[in-house]
Parts: sequence; structure tokens; C-alpha cells
Amino acid sequence: MKVLVATSLTQGHARDDYCWTVDGELVLAGPILECSTPHRCGCGRGFPGLASCRATTTAMVVDRPDFDRSTLRIAIRESLDRQGWLAFMGPDLIADGLEDEIDCIEEITSAFPAGAIVVRHGTEVMQRASLAA
Repeated sequence: MKVLVATSLTQGHARDDYCWTVDGELVLAGPILECSTPHRCGCGRGFPGLASCRATTTAMVVDRPDFDRSTLRIAIRESLDRQGWLAFMGPDLIADGLEDEIDCIEEITSAFPAGAIVVRHGTEVMQRASLAA
């Protein structure tokens, strides 16, 4: 299964880049964890990390044959639960939210090849152009 992981590659190519994640950690597609003013704080451009509970503006599409929807669902749920996001949600809302997030990750990763560095602005995700050395 293709998933999104945090990467510091290409960080700094945009003046508003940030990276507070651990390279290689699984990240969410983003919108599930946005505040009410994402354009102001920058969370509308970030990919939240599941392990660090921090975000980055760059993610890499990677193929993880050891992952399937069930494995990814468990990883996302455990992270969100550990962070307290699920404390006041009912089981149906949690299940629907997890499925929506996995659908979003699959939609993004199906549009790009493994190894692609992607950035996002709200719900729009695009591949960052690689710069020649």
C-alpha cells in the first residue's frame, strides 16, 4: 500500500516551509486535524505526523507492502487516541473519520509515483518540482 511519510527533502524551497516531524514517520493527509483558521497558523499546509504529533509541509509517497487499510487504520486510531482527539467522539463518528482519512490518503498516493514529494494547500495536493543539483 502506498502511504505518506514525513520528509525533510526539499524543505526550505518555499519560504513558508516547516518540518517538526521525524523523517519517515507516517503522516495524515491533513484536513482531519485543522483548526478554524488554517491559513493563519499554517496547519492548512501541513501533514500531521502520527508518531511525533507534529507536522511538516512536505511528505513523500512511499510503498509500504507491510501496510494495508487495516494496519493504517490501527496506526491512525492509536495516534489520534494518544493525542486525545477521540475522547469525545462516538464509535460511529470515529469509524467514519478513519475511513475518510484512509480514502483521502489513497486518493493522494494513487495520483503520484512512489518517491514523489508532495505539498498541500488546504485540500489541494501537488507534487513539488525536484530541483537539479
